[in-house]
Amino acid sequence: MNRHFWVLVHRYAGLYMAFFLLVAGLTGSIMAFEIQIQDWLNPPVKAIPKGIRLDELTLRDRAQALAPKGLVNRVEFFGGKPDDAYKISMVIPPDTATGKPEELLELTLNPYTGKEIAREKVVLEDLWPITRKNFIFFIVALHYRLALPGSIGVWLFGVAALLWTLDCFVGVYLTFPLSKRRLDYDYGAQPTIQRKSWWSRWKPSWQVKWRASVFRVNFDLHRAGGLWVWLMLLVLAWSSVGFNLGEQVYMPVMKTVFNMPDAPYTDLPALPTPQPEPAMSWRQAHNTGKRLMAEQANTHGIKVKNEMLLQYAPEKGVFMYAVNSDLDITDAGGGTALTFDGKTGKFLALSLPTGQNAGTTLHNWIFALHTALVWGLPFKIFLCLMGLVIAMLSITGVYIWLRKHRAVRLKRKVLA
Repeated sequence: MNRHFWVLVHRYAGLYMAFFLLVAGLTGSIMAFEIQIQDWLNPPVKAIPKGIRLDELTLRDRAQALAPKGLVNRVEFFGGKPDDAYKISMVIPPDTATGKPEELLELTLNPYTGKEIAREKVVLEDLWPITRKNFIFFIVALHYRLALPGSIGVWLFGVAALLWTLDCFVGVYLTFPLSKRRLDYDYGAQPTIQRKSWWSRWKPSWQVKWRASVFRVNFDLHRAGGLWVWLMLLVLAWSSVGFNLGEQVYMPVMKTVFNMPDAPYTDLPALPTPQPEPAMSWRQAHNTGKRLMAEQANTHGIKVKNEMLLQYAPEKGVFMYAVNSDLDITDAGGGTALTFDGKTGKFLALSLPTGQNAGTTLHNWIFALHTALVWGLPFKIFLCLMGLVIAMLSITGVYIWLRKHRAVRLKRKVLA
């Protein structure tokens, strides 16, 4: 396969990707500040601090009492400001008698009194009309599935992400200078060219000739722009495959290449019949999780910073207890997690975000980079600019193709 073959691959893969990457780049620039924009459009509910905050398990019990038909399978431990209200999500199982489907419900409670402040049904597909309330949800849906219903948008974007990943390598290869043998063939023997090192001949690929023609400026922006941020492009491309084609492509590759394990408890066998309520109480489960985590931290030399969540999986009958530790990439993460049997409290597995497995470490890093969870405001600004660069690469790529396509058509007319 010669260079011309890879030029064609880059061209037609790029034509498929261009629209998707334009959308992903522009929406991604917005999503770099997703939390800030969401809080600006929809200020969080506040609660007047009064007395002592109720603990999270007590608030879970209050939520369960307020919505007895719902199941609270996840408790997040408070890490916000004193006047932040406490939000808790629950699942309302489908009603076989009426045919009513499963529903998601979010309750907002006063963490000092346990009283209900707000109640809202969560409808994931409710994107129209676009309002202040669902604007960010719409942008997110547009970012990874074109806001299309069902899975068709996920697949279309997933294919684009996979092509993007492969094209990262094709694209950088096409920036490499021609071999000396190719130079002799194309230009005749020119000692001045041959004496130049490979690096000096590659240098123009990193530069933009701003005073050249419009076509040349666009070509240089496309080539040099892709080179300067190549590594980040690869990170975003491959993590996008993880978001959209996780089970189909991403996980099989990561398991094969890096022997990456499954996410906590997902590889455990399912119960013959799901157990909606755990055998042990949530408070017992919390104490069990803390005890087991302390044992594991002592064994592996882990420094636990704070609790993150306690989650129950009815279909598996197990609890997952997660904390933030010195092995987590970000303070917002709860990647240090263990699972234990929901009936006996027996320790089952420990999952560490870094240092335990190369694949898991790489996975957590590229996903943290994709979602701007590291290095604070400077990286959010960088990721916002990266979105604009991706949009620029898409536009310049299509422009280059249009100009070359037009030139070929004119040449054919002349020869006809």
